[in-house]
Amino acid sequence: MVYLNVSMPRTNRLTTQNLPTQLLQMATGFRTTQALYVVAKLRIADLIVNGPKACDELAQKTGAHPDSLFRVMRALASLGVFTQDSENRFGLTPLGSLLVTDAPDSIRAAIVFYGQEFYTAAGGLLQTVMTGETAFNRMFGKGHWEYLSEHPDSNEIFNLTMAQSINASPARRSIEKYDFSDRQTVVDVGGGKGTLIASILNKNPHLTGILCDLPAALETAPEYLKSCGLEERVKILAGSAFESIPSGGDVYVMSRVLHDYQDDKALILLKNCRQVIPSSGVLLIADWVLPEDSSPSQGKLVDLTMLLMTGGRERIESEWKALLNRGGFALKRADVQEALVVAEPFFEPTL
Repeated sequence: MVYLNVSMPRTNRLTTQNLPTQLLQMATGFRTTQALYVVAKLRIADLIVNGPKACDELAQKTGAHPDSLFRVMRALASLGVFTQDSENRFGLTPLGSLLVTDAPDSIRAAIVFYGQEFYTAAGGLLQTVMTGETAFNRMFGKGHWEYLSEHPDSNEIFNLTMAQSINASPARRSIEKYDFSDRQTVVDVGGGKGTLIASILNKNPHLTGILCDLPAALETAPEYLKSCGLEERVKILAGSAFESIPSGGDVYVMSRVLHDYQDDKALILLKNCRQVIPSSGVLLIADWVLPEDSSPSQGKLVDLTMLLMTGGRERIESEWKALLNRGGFALKRADVQEALVVAEPFFEPTL
């Protein structure tokens, strides 16, 4: 499940003079979420990438209501997403350029994701708090993964979001810095189209890889890996990690996988990994390690995403240690800042 690395305000440093304003800004963030969703969904940034345009022209090309679109654009211009000139033509700022579909650092898909099903599920947080029921399941009548398998458009947006969010993930930088010099084969469990494993292999030419995920998540993987020149170095295997995880690796990566599940299901994945990982292998988990105090952490908000969307959770270090031990792994490092957990097998698996 997606997360983006957005800095958190240090609320303990707020002055009493701006406390009401700060709280109201938090409470009314839904307006910005939906305004960004509208322009991302309509691909407005794509239409003005070559120069500013008036809303009448943008509305004609998108089928939108001109005055309503203008008011959304004006609001976002006041937040620095677009420029607005004296003739009410709107152009791109560096911030708005992130909404261009094909930009290398685009997060358009993530903006669409947050404004669609996720936004609907967020409206059910109170019911989740009162009952413990996952909001998405109650709102849509089925789990998130089942829903994606039945809705190709939403599945495409989700997969793009996952790929795009890797660039904003602190764990990606941590994994890229990891010393793979004595490793041979990386197995990326739940790796989607292969963005992360491609990054690892490009920085470590001696490595080969295995990419495994559900069939729907792997649809664009062959084309993507070929575009990276890695089609001969990465084997793609479709299947459920809850049934089995491919053997043959000496380093296994689970990026934003375990946090999708409560401990009982996460434990199945760990035990399946333990069945195939060699005693000298290492498991790299790219998930948040929550601070145990009230320190600001984007992971604490991502934890609410898990609560709403999948029923999973983010974990503190002691929770990671206990979960890994039950799965046959010893915790070697849990880094709060880098959102990375490093583990090694510590006993022979029970067959």
